[in-house]
Amino acid sequence: MGFALEVKKFINSESTGEYAEILLPAPELAHRAKKAAAPAARQAAVAAEAAADGAAALGTPDEPAAFVQAEGEREAVKLHYLEAGEGEPLILVHTIGQSLYTWRGVFDRLANYYRVIALDLPGHGYSSRPDTFGYTIDEHAYAIRAFMDALHIESAHFVAFSMGCAYAMRLAHESPSRVGRIVLLTPGGITPEMPLAVRMIDSPVFGLLASVLYNVRTVEKLLHDAVFDLTNITPEVVTSYYKTVCDGAARRAVRMSLQYYDDEPVLSSLREIAAPVLILQGGEDRWHPAEHGAEVYHASLRNAASAVVRNAGHLVHEEKPERIVAALLEFIPVVMGA
Repeated sequence: MGFALEVKKFINSESTGEYAEILLPAPELAHRAKKAAAPAARQAAVAAEAAADGAAALGTPDEPAAFVQAEGEREAVKLHYLEAGEGEPLILVHTIGQSLYTWRGVFDRLANYYRVIALDLPGHGYSSRPDTFGYTIDEHAYAIRAFMDALHIESAHFVAFSMGCAYAMRLAHESPSRVGRIVLLTPGGITPEMPLAVRMIDSPVFGLLASVLYNVRTVEKLLHDAVFDLTNITPEVVTSYYKTVCDGAARRAVRMSLQYYDDEPVLSSLREIAAPVLILQGGEDRWHPAEHGAEVYHASLRNAASAVVRNAGHLVHEEKPERIVAALLEFIPVVMGA
């Protein structure tokens, strides 16, 4: 238990890990596929549900450390990451609203077999919150590729979670030589089964208000809804999740990532991806029922296998880290001396 607590504290701090600097392209607002305004009926329904659910009080978060630097028409940003182990590179990609903290249960286990790299996506965790970043799937995929370039990684295996799966699959489609084997943990986008707090932020009309009202109590409720066993959610876990999304710039990044999340191009291109893919689904996942995510990916991919992890919710890798690591070791061969 003492070791687990030490790992949690180590990887969830801006003063630990390392920073890789990448250059973002000049902003091209015209190419961003912004979602159309929601129909009036949907807006009214979401608003009514929000009123019934009640609004929580908002605290005053500290301002985040500023890592953004200007460079002509391109913006230099710093991505926070943690690296350990030797062997073939294995990059861990979290979902929207998270940080590399979500990998705390599997990181050190995987580092016994691979060169494991967990990064904070732009706007998340302790990475920069760039103003010119559009937070689309394409731009997140671009940032991951630029991150690999900064670390001189020609090709890597990937483990991606939830909506982060679309970022990894977009990269696999656009740059197939950069991607080896891919493990997708409960893939999919926004679903009707997701909590109101998430669907509200995704709303073009109510998203700003919802992100302002996003506080520590909201985070606690979301985490409780995302697991099968509530004992996995301790006050320390809630605090660690909240402290990387409590500032205004981070909330903006979450809101934009959700509102600009259009995975239709990704889903339509899955058939063209040749990389081997393993899909793992929590058996008690209330956020991404298999028919909305795992089954769609499995049916579309040419070279995919899938399995269900019993007694696990949406946060399958946090609830069942041993089972996830065992599945990865079986799927991604360990190359000694790599």
